[in-house]
Amino acid sequence: MNILSLISIIVVAATIAVLLSRRYESTYVLIISNLLIFMISLMAMFVSTYGGLSPVQWDLGFRPVYLQTGENLWTVITHMFVHGSFSHIIMNMLFLLLLGTELENRIGHGRFLSIYFIGGILAMLTECLLRWSPETGFSPVLLIGASGAISALMGALLLLYPHEKISFFLGPIFLPRVKVWLSVGTWFVLQAIFLIIGADMGVAYGAHIGGFIGGVVMARALVREFPSKEGEVDLSALYAFASDPLALQGLEHAIAADEEDVRRVWLEEFAKHARCPRCGECPRLNGNKLKCACGLEVKWR
Repeated sequence: MNILSLISIIVVAATIAVLLSRRYESTYVLIISNLLIFMISLMAMFVSTYGGLSPVQWDLGFRPVYLQTGENLWTVITHMFVHGSFSHIIMNMLFLLLLGTELENRIGHGRFLSIYFIGGILAMLTECLLRWSPETGFSPVLLIGASGAISALMGALLLLYPHEKISFFLGPIFLPRVKVWLSVGTWFVLQAIFLIIGADMGVAYGAHIGGFIGGVVMARALVREFPSKEGEVDLSALYAFASDPLALQGLEHAIAADEEDVRRVWLEEFAKHARCPRCGECPRLNGNKLKCACGLEVKWR
């Protein structure tokens, strides 16, 4: 294995360790890690190439045939950190930036990472199954990129916050503030159409579909309370602060309350015991906003 590939694997391992420490916002850690590995991948191309591929792409990418041979199964994780071109890395990181911070601040660090990584694996497995045939078995094609994991975040965002407005890219078109159901919903329909008509263009549309559906299913399983109607009071993002049993009890009473005054009393009780998922300090309740001294802030309708 190329020395730069080994360095990239160390970067992935360090990234996961940092993510598990909960000290920094996951979205920014993932973006920095992906960009760093892309730069290492470019450096590796000056050393050697395999069929136009960087040794880092070759070594860290996943091939469906590995499910058949049992080789290099660690690439189930590493393939999400490797990208094939400038456009590939830039678009994926832009999507992650636009969607990731919005979703992580609402559902919390642990749920966000679960959806991201499990969704990325489900996306990869979907693409593997679509590329399987009875005659040849699993394909040796190389699968790389974070788009399957990011698709899972899209699915979760659509299920939990369909009426929220976000900035979004639909191909080359930038949409500044569009409701999630329209922007993400349109994107999903396009992916399904491209998959059905057999469009290739080097894009794993099956992985996008699989990741998206996986994100929807996981969001439904992991997030206990989420808004179903526009205009509802949405307090589900506060679960990330409810690590203490008393905080959790106060939050659940606040969610169940029908009257604003009662809800406010329970929110104040929740805030006394709440802890910031980023730094562990006690945040401050101010109107419809919970803010920590470290800068993490959550608002609700």
